[in-house]
Amino acid sequence: MKKLIMLIMFFAGAFVLAAQNFSLDGKYNFFVYSKLARIDLEKDNLVYQFLDDISKVSVKYRIIHIDGMSFIKLPEAFPKEVTEFYIYEKKTDVVTDDKILFLAGKLKDEISPEIILATAGFKNDYPLTNPVFYDQKIRKYKDCSSFLTEKNKEYPVSNLDNLAVDTPWVEGVPGYGIGEGFTIENSWGKLYTTLLIMNGYISYEKPYLYKQNGRIKKIKVKGLKSGKEKILDVLDTPHPQTVDISFITEPEDIRVTIEDVYPGTKYEDTCIHYMITYFDEIIPYEDSIAE
Repeated sequence: MKKLIMLIMFFAGAFVLAAQNFSLDGKYNFFVYSKLARIDLEKDNLVYQFLDDISKVSVKYRIIHIDGMSFIKLPEAFPKEVTEFYIYEKKTDVVTDDKILFLAGKLKDEISPEIILATAGFKNDYPLTNPVFYDQKIRKYKDCSSFLTEKNKEYPVSNLDNLAVDTPWVEGVPGYGIGEGFTIENSWGKLYTTLLIMNGYISYEKPYLYKQNGRIKKIKVKGLKSGKEKILDVLDTPHPQTVDISFITEPEDIRVTIEDVYPGTKYEDTCIHYMITYFDEIIPYEDSIAE
């Protein structure tokens, strides 16, 4: 990626966005796309159970942060049996780790959050996720102004509805890509009120790539039929969040343009992991990557 000399105290005088937060204390139940296993996240325990088995396994966990990314730390490796049925077709060479990357957001008026999990062995396959985010994810994108191509990898705009780690859209021009953008088609003919966003470069194996790359700070959203537009603030967090686009009052394609960024500590590439048109307000688990 495009190298950048280390930024000098860019935090000085930075505008800090505020948002509601929530704790993972309590019990949150959600189904995952695996061997029809149920995973329950309690205050101190992660409990998993295969639906064809009456027994449950409970292990202690704690929340840790690595380079600003949130992980569930376990005393032992996450069992590969939970992940291998749909994803690996019962391959025996799957390797898992004792930590799970998690991304969490809560519907404004609900108690339980929606949680996306990624663990070692998933790489670019499906993450463990609950159906609410997964079922919403199909969108069409067009007229992307640029995207980054490296030696053996591309970061096209079609990545924006892919929940797997290491699959962001990355703009492909010199600098931070101010003015670069893309169009989200309203192929469903629905009236959406928010954009659901996961900011930055999200990686299980290389969590430091979030801070090292740029993230969107302000975006311009414009209805291509109505001409209505607004500049919106985006939080500096990889956790799911929404921005309000209810000023667009009819079903139409929208144009999203980068207006400002949170600079990376090493690279001048601006990354967006996920962005789809959505219906509800999502509160992120954490509203900043600051530790």
